[in-house]
Amino acid sequence: MLTAFTNLDPTGRVIVLAVLGTVAYLLSGLFWPYTACQACHGGKHSSPTGKNFGLCRRCRGSGKKLRLVARLLGRVERG
Repeated sequence: MLTAFTNLDPTGRVIVLAVLGTVAYLLSGLFWPYTACQACHGGKHSSPTGKNFGLCRRCRGSGKKLRLVARLLGRVERG
């Protein structure tokens, strides 16, 4: 397998590496479909004084957000 890769011209190597990277990215979307919410970093949103808090509007308090690759693979956000 390695000798077949080393016998490829540079363009072929780039194409093989791009395909492998794409497959790895798609698999990561299947196994880890969520990322941390960028707005609240964990689900709770506090006021500037720190006395009041509420649920984050973007993630509705879950603290996580569905990744783009997971949406492309057909995952649906629940809850």
